[in-house]
Amino acid sequence: MKIKGIGFDIDGTLYNNCFMYICTIPSFIKHPRLVWHYGRVRADIRGIRPVENFRRLQAHLVAESMKASEVEIRARIEKHLYEDWEKSFSIIRPLAGLREGVSELREKGYKLGVMSDFPVQNKLKFLGLEDWDCSFTSESTGYLKPHPEPFFELARQMKLDPQEILYVGNSYSKDVVGAAEVGMKTAHFASSAPAESRADFTFRKYSDLFRFIDELK
Repeated sequence: MKIKGIGFDIDGTLYNNCFMYICTIPSFIKHPRLVWHYGRVRADIRGIRPVENFRRLQAHLVAESMKASEVEIRARIEKHLYEDWEKSFSIIRPLAGLREGVSELREKGYKLGVMSDFPVQNKLKFLGLEDWDCSFTSESTGYLKPHPEPFFELARQMKLDPQEILYVGNSYSKDVVGAAEVGMKTAHFASSAPAESRADFTFRKYSDLFRFIDELK
């Protein structure tokens, strides 16, 4: 089936991963316990089914892990992680050739979407990449990647079949495997591919990715 849309992850895919570490360092220094428990819960929550209210469940699990009040922990997560992290990402810059390449894809008629595990809008503004057919966080579906629901939601919002979408991401286990499981083609942004990779294409320079897309039938 012909590819009609391209979906992108954000963190470590549209900008260099080193920015993420730089931007989150202040939170690790100021709120080390909160960040540690939050990271642990984010890993555990990927395996929980079903999820009716993602942020409520996340706060509940972090509070339980920290033996603290759920109301207090939810407020701290919203302030010290979501709000503070989004502000700190003002320094991020897109990877070389990305803006031009995305613009060319749009001119060629591809639908373009962004789906990330973290909130997206401020990052897209900071990157100068705000023109998308859809952009959302997987949290809005109640699940994180590689659960199939965020990928199905991407297809719904792009108004395409999953088989008509190429999903681009830097995480093999979350992006490549998750997208492949629902029938999407995948492009893995990485210096090397794992053995028996399920990715349709592995790349390190966006010029190579755009060339690959041009050659897709």
